[in-house]
Amino acid sequence: MTDITANGGQDQAVALRNYLGPYEAWNFGIGKQYAFPVYRSKDVRFLTALAEHPEPKNPHALADGREGQRGMWLPTIWGRTDDVSLKFWPIVVENRSGGDLAPNCLTLNLSEALQPGTTTDARFRMAFPVEETAMHRLEGRLPSGPDWSPDPKVQAADLQGRTLNILAVIDDGIPFAHRNFRAADGKRSRLEFCWLQSAHRRDGDETPSVLFGRELTRTDIEQLVHDHGGDEDALYEEAGASDRQFGSGAAIRRLATHGANVMDIAAGANPDKGLVPPEETRLIAVQLPNTYGWDTSSFGKDMYMLSAVHYILERAERIAAGYGVPDIRVTINISYGFSAGRHDGQGELEAALDELVEKRRQLGRPTAIVIPSGNTFLDRLHGEISAEDLGSGAFEFIWRVQPNDRSSNYLEIWFPDQLNPGDFGVEVSGPFGKVTAGLELKPDPAYQHGDPRNFETIRTGSGDALGQISLDNHRRTGRWRVLIALAPSEPHDAALAAAPAGDWKVTLKRGPAAPAGHGPIYLWVQRDIDLEAFLTGSRQSYLHDDDYRLFDDRGTGDDTDRPESHVKRFGSLNGMATGATTLVVSGAVPRIGALPGSAEIDASAFSSAGKPGAGDAVGSVDCAAPADRSIISPGIIAAGTRSGSYASVQGTSVAAPLVARRLSEAFATYSDADIKNAEADNYLPILKKLELPDQKEDDRARFGKFLVI
Repeated sequence: MTDITANGGQDQAVALRNYLGPYEAWNFGIGKQYAFPVYRSKDVRFLTALAEHPEPKNPHALADGREGQRGMWLPTIWGRTDDVSLKFWPIVVENRSGGDLAPNCLTLNLSEALQPGTTTDARFRMAFPVEETAMHRLEGRLPSGPDWSPDPKVQAADLQGRTLNILAVIDDGIPFAHRNFRAADGKRSRLEFCWLQSAHRRDGDETPSVLFGRELTRTDIEQLVHDHGGDEDALYEEAGASDRQFGSGAAIRRLATHGANVMDIAAGANPDKGLVPPEETRLIAVQLPNTYGWDTSSFGKDMYMLSAVHYILERAERIAAGYGVPDIRVTINISYGFSAGRHDGQGELEAALDELVEKRRQLGRPTAIVIPSGNTFLDRLHGEISAEDLGSGAFEFIWRVQPNDRSSNYLEIWFPDQLNPGDFGVEVSGPFGKVTAGLELKPDPAYQHGDPRNFETIRTGSGDALGQISLDNHRRTGRWRVLIALAPSEPHDAALAAAPAGDWKVTLKRGPAAPAGHGPIYLWVQRDIDLEAFLTGSRQSYLHDDDYRLFDDRGTGDDTDRPESHVKRFGSLNGMATGATTLVVSGAVPRIGALPGSAEIDASAFSSAGKPGAGDAVGSVDCAAPADRSIISPGIIAAGTRSGSYASVQGTSVAAPLVARRLSEAFATYSDADIKNAEADNYLPILKKLELPDQKEDDRARFGKFLVI
C-alpha cells in the first residue's frame, strides 16, 4: 500500500473508515497541489458530495431531529411527504477541520456530519464546493417551502383536453426572463420555478427556500421583468444569476450560452414565428453553478445534478397540488455528460437517477429523463483490449498527453463484470522511459472499510509524486477499475513536478493463473477540454494507435472501427447515458438531397455511439434527432441569452431537448394507459418519430431505430 495522504502518513491512509474513491485520494492527497485553486486553499468551508448508503435511508432519519446542530445539510429533496427511502442522497458538509483538507480531515468531516449508524461503509463522491456567499446555514436540516401559488389564468384556461405537465431543464446560463418562455400575452412567465444554484444569498433572507443559491418563482420572474423592462442585464444582476463563484464569471453574462439554446429548443415559443406558447406545459429550470466547466478537475457535478432532479420533482408535487393535477407527468432534459465511467448504468450518478425515477414511477407518476449520447465519437477517448490481445501475456498501448496542459489527466481501465483481476498487473512508463511505476491488481488488506482497493504512486527519479495508479472494486458490484491519474504537463506552479508530455506507455499484464477467456477490457479517458468561458488551461489527452485511421481511402473522415485497432469510435457513449431509465438521443444531419421531413439522415460527425452487438454492456442509443442543419450549416439555431437574440450551438446536447419537447407534447395528449404501456421503453413508443429503414448494425448502435421529428 502507498500513502494517499497529504503528509505521506500510511497510518492515516489505513484509518480512512469511510470510502473515498481514487479521484478523491488524488485530489485531496498527493495530487492536491495540482487541483483547482479552491481546493488548494485552506478555507473551503462547505463541501458537497453524493453520499451512497449500503441500505436505503428514510429522509426523516437523515434530516429530522438535528435542529441546532451543525455539520450536514440536505438540499431540497423529493420523497419526504411519501416517506421514500433512498440509497443516494445529495449532501452539503461543513468543513470543521479548520485547516487543510487531507483525506483524513475530509473523512472526519463527512463522518461527523451524518447521524450515528448511517456511515458504516458509506461512499462519498465529492463535487465542487458551495461558495460561502451562496450558502444558507440553516438551523434545521431542510429549507423552507417556497411562497408560490398557481397562475389563475392557467387554472381558468380551457386546455382543450390536454393534460397539464412539467418540462424541466438543468443547464448553465439559463435566460429565465427571455420572452420565449412567457405566455402569449408577453407578461406572464411559464416558468413556475427557477433555482440559481450559485447565486449569492440575499441579505436578511432568514427563511430561504433553497439551501444554496436563490430560488425564483413565477411571480418573482414577472416582477423582475416588470421592474427592469427591456434591461435584461440589470434584471439578471439583481436576480443573482450573474454572480461570480470562486472567481468564475457567470455564463448568463455572455450573448449566447449552452443553456439558452437548450432551453429554447425544449420549451421556447418564438413570438416572431407566431408560435402559441403551450399553457399546459409548466416549466422548471435549474441553473448549474458557474463552475460546471471545472469537471476537468475530475470533480463532477454529481451532487448538483442529483439535487437539481430532487428539486424538480419536489416542486412538481407542489405544482400538481396547486393546479389539481394528480400524478403529474414530468420530463427532465439534462444535456450534459462525461466520457469515462463504467458505462453499464451502475455509476454513482446514473444509479442515483435511476433510483429516483423508479421510485416516482412506482407511485404512478410518469417521469422521464432525456440525455444526449455525447460528442466524443472522433476524440479517441475509448479503447478495447480483448482476451486475444493478451494472448502473449501482456498488451501495451499508448496514452498521449499534450504539452501546455494545466489540469490533471485520467485514464480508466474497466474489467468485465465478475472478472477478478488478482493475477493481472499494470505498468506505466513515461516518455523516454524516465518515469516508471506498476501495481499488482490485488486489494490491500489494510483497507478494512469501503470498497476493496489499492494505490501506488508514480514518482520522478528524484522521488517527487506526479501520478497515481489505483485499483478499486467499484461500489462492491463486481466491476474492478484501474485509474491512472497524472499531474499536468505544465502545472500552475513551475516548481511542481510535471508529468512529461508525450506518449505514456501503459502495459496490462495477465499472469498464468488469470482466466484466458474473458470479455473485453474497456479503456476510457476522462474528458479534459477547456471550455471557452472558463479558460482552465486544460488540453485533452487521448489514446494513440498506428492502426487507427482518421481518414478513409477517399480522404474523408473515417467513421468505422478497424478490428486491428484497439482504439474505438463505437462504445464512446456518454458515461451518464447508460442508466435504465434514461432516454438517450444521438445527433443527426440531413443527408444531401434528402427531402424535408424524411428519414434520410447521416450521423453528425461527433455523435457518440453504443457498441454494435454489445447489448447494454456499454449502453445504447434509443433514438436520433437533428443536431445539424446540414453538413455546411452546423448546429441548431435557437435563443441567445437576451430576448430577440439567436445563436447556433452544435452537439448532441441540442438533439436531446427536441426529444424532451416532443415527449412533453405527448405527455399532454396521451392517456394514462398509453403512457403506462410505454414506460418500460422510457416512453419512446409515444414519441412523434420516423422509423429508420435498412439499418446496419453500426447504424443502430449510433441512431437507435428512430428519428424524432
